[in-house]
Amino acid sequence: KINNFVNLYFVIMEKILLVGVGNVGSHILEFVARDETNLEWLVGDVDEQKAIKYCNNAAIGASHHGKHPIFRPMKIDLFNIEETASLINKEKPLAVINCSVLHTWHLIRQLPRKLYEKISSAGLGAWLPCQLTLGMNLGISIKESGENPYYINTSLSCLTNPVMGKIGVAPTIGIGNVDLIAPAILTKLSQLEDIHRSRIDIRLVCHHQHWVYPREAGYKGGAPYFLKIMIDGEEKTDMYDLDSLMYDAVKMYPGDISFTTVSASSTIKNLKALIFDKGIKTHSPGPNGLPGGYPVILDGNGAKINLPNEISLEEAIKINEESGKLDSIEKIEEDGTVIFAEYAYEIMKDTLGFKCRSFKPEESEALALEQISLFKQLMKKYI
Repeated sequence: KINNFVNLYFVIMEKILLVGVGNVGSHILEFVARDETNLEWLVGDVDEQKAIKYCNNAAIGASHHGKHPIFRPMKIDLFNIEETASLINKEKPLAVINCSVLHTWHLIRQLPRKLYEKISSAGLGAWLPCQLTLGMNLGISIKESGENPYYINTSLSCLTNPVMGKIGVAPTIGIGNVDLIAPAILTKLSQLEDIHRSRIDIRLVCHHQHWVYPREAGYKGGAPYFLKIMIDGEEKTDMYDLDSLMYDAVKMYPGDISFTTVSASSTIKNLKALIFDKGIKTHSPGPNGLPGGYPVILDGNGAKINLPNEISLEEAIKINEESGKLDSIEKIEEDGTVIFAEYAYEIMKDTLGFKCRSFKPEESEALALEQISLFKQLMKKYI
């Protein structure tokens, strides 16, 4: 009877596939190890030993709280699309979370200050091949698997999700970016007004660019956004200097990568809203392949845009496309072709020797490997 019960227990347990145990992925493991959800986590990384160690760390820590998470670490190579598709078809996860990336954004901070500032001014979107490739491969694997899990992409969702959307593998939702700024605005307003955050409601349309402008060198201000503020159900938007509020909210965070815990929280919140059909009102980037970030409702049906009456979806998309131009990307064509902004092209050419004005999604992998090689050559000169 015990064996039958155990077997039934594992049969009915839903599976979540997490790929990538870097900063965000490892934080996710630590958080979910201590929560009340009854899920089996398939934890993949190209480095299987890394996946094992981070699963061990989270499980050991959870023992202090009487929690016993079920983690199944494994090697997953997202360059092998067919093998990944086969795994997804076999395991049938309820949701897939991509936390993998080929080149993380903060590596350029290791360079001499002036060189870092120059490369940073190109924008993170200038590294889009590195940000896009693995998440796109995972999206293709999901499609080829024949399964239909929720797909949460954590890698620069404002810019990668729309490319994936153009080729028919759009994630359900992204994380972070607008979902880092929105809760910071709530917290800032709560502190300014000395009221509980639950009394404040906002609707925010903005882009990853608004997150990095106050934090990283070389970014230009002036990107458009939309922000509506309500306190106790009454609109109070006109009471505030919105540009200052947006900027100061982001500056509440430490200047290092501590915010990745909030990115992990954003991911878990979105996951639970989808798989448990919560219908929560929140903010997130890249819903169903749209560019930039929006107010959304997340439930069992996926992501639904939740704009106020003052702004249309077409206007919101335009805001994010214009903001994207200040984050390296001039345009994403209907076939997924990415056109870099002229300034980003010139900076990457002058500093790294990377000469690419545009690329098609299928060229992303080769260009990512080229960018990584050029960056390593540059690092050797200074580190």
